[in-house]
Amino acid sequence: MVNNNIQKNLLFLKIIEKSTFTSRQIQIIHNIYNRENRPKGISSGAYYREVKQCKAKIRRLYYSIVLLGLMDIINNEQLITLNMAVERLYKLKDNSQDTHHDVSVNSVIDIIEQMLDKMIVL
Repeated sequence: MVNNNIQKNLLFLKIIEKSTFTSRQIQIIHNIYNRENRPKGISSGAYYREVKQCKAKIRRLYYSIVLLGLMDIINNEQLITLNMAVERLYKLKDNSQDTHHDVSVNSVIDIIEQMLDKMIVL
């Protein structure tokens, strides 16, 4: 269901599992940002309904970030940390053909979990 590059990348799949987005929503977001056609196997009506849902979900995500920032639950340092993690993960995402990739994915997910545990201080 997800774009072939993402579908072959175990790291992406693990992160999608832990996100609030479905694989189909990630596929649609990917296609829109890369100016690709509507995925096959989905009707035009269903596609545009999903696009609307994706936009609403992203909007709610941004509002949630703003709200948590206003409540001092998320601070600038945490946002910088998340951004740095994304930059490092971005470098890993293209290494899905690496023979060690699948083995190291669980280690990467564990590190992300540890980072998030430290950031969530409820």
